[in-house]
Order: sequence, then C-alpha cells, then structure tokens
Amino acid sequence: MTTTLMSATISVVIPCYDQVKYLYRAVSSVAWQLRPGDEVVVIDDCSPQFVGFDSLSRFRDCIVCIRNESRKGVSFSRNRAILQCQAEWIKFLDADDVLAPYALDALRNSLRDMQPTVQVLVGGMHRVTDCQYCDYLEGTGDSFKSILNWNPFLPSTAFVRREALLNVGMFDEQIDFEEDWDLWLKIHEKFGPSAFRAVRQPICYYWIQGADRKKKKRTALRDGIPVREYFRMRYGADPK
Repeated sequence: MTTTLMSATISVVIPCYDQVKYLYRAVSSVAWQLRPGDEVVVIDDCSPQFVGFDSLSRFRDCIVCIRNESRKGVSFSRNRAILQCQAEWIKFLDADDVLAPYALDALRNSLRDMQPTVQVLVGGMHRVTDCQYCDYLEGTGDSFKSILNWNPFLPSTAFVRREALLNVGMFDEQIDFEEDWDLWLKIHEKFGPSAFRAVRQPICYYWIQGADRKKKKRTALRDGIPVREYFRMRYGADPK
C-alpha cells in the first residue's frame, strides 16, 4: 500500500464501529475530491461483525486502514488516526455520513484569505433521517457565539488544523458523549473566538438511522461526573 503522506494537505479521518456497511459509501464520497498528496485514514474500533477492508481495495493508493485490537471508543480512534495523519488539516467524517460534493474545496478556496488565527473551518450539512431528506442546516458564525450553551457543529462539518488538535490534547478519551463539544470548548479556550470560521457551503450529508442510534451505549460521564456538569465545572459552560 503506497501513500504520499509527506505531501498531504488534507487528511480525512473516518472512525468506524459496527458500520462497515457504510464505509464504501463514505470513502467513495471522498475519493474523487482528493488531490495528489491527500489521504483518507479509516479506523475500525474492533467492530464485532468486522469483515475486513476488502471493499475499499480500489482506494488503496490514497487510503490507510487501521484497526484497534480492542474497543477503545470514538475519541481514542480519532486520536489514533490523527497521529497517523501527516496533513496540515484534518477533515472529520463519521462512517455513516457522506461528504458533500466539492466539500474539500471549501477549505482549499478559504485558504486564500484565511487569517492565521483560524484553527477550525465549518460549513453546512444536509440532514437525512431514515433515508428521508429532512433539511439543510447552514453553518454560520452565530453558532460559535453560543458555544458555552450548546454544541455548535458536528465533526463531519468541520476541518481542523492538526497542529491545533495536538496543542489541546486532541479528543478527551474519557468522554464518550459530546466529546466533539469538549474539543471545540478546548480550542475556544486556547485560541479564542477568532479560531472559528464558517463558510456558506454544504460540507456533508448527516445520515441518521434510528435503529443504529438505539444500539449506541454511552456512559456520558467523566470521572463519574455527568459530561455536561463537567463542562460547567471545566469551562464555565451553561448547557441548555
């Protein structure tokens, strides 16, 4: 398997747990948008029904596939993938989501006039529930202003500088619920409001399957403290 890791500019990180059926769709939505040097890192979190990565063999020149030996959680999986990546920017994409057409160009085009203080670039998402199209939620700068009250955006809508992720310690592996919100709060605390920028462009299709959601089991605790209470104590947040 050959990759051009050192020249990568965007790494798309796709964590997967018991979602192998969605992987080909997710990777296909990314592959045609890649430029030489870009990459995709897929990490399986020891799925019980894992059947291997054979379905992704056609993408072998641009994809890295890794698997945890035991289940570690989505935060651990994303962190392991981030350490594997070499690109300046990380694009998160959940395994059951789909990257919107030309989504990677949203970052490339924004670099022309992006301030060096920007660590996170966010766009909009099409929401699909149980295979039925619902609506479009636009990414706007207004959502960042309420970051202490609610989770302003999803990982699949975001690009994040890899250096910023390493700087704040990446995802907190003790958190298995709203771990993305915790990451945004850490970046906000470290770099301030100017770290976030929104573009008026769809970045992903947020795919919601009710049956899959019912299977998810989370403790929603950190050190025995409910996650949102931890946010209050740690960041002065006031979750609504």
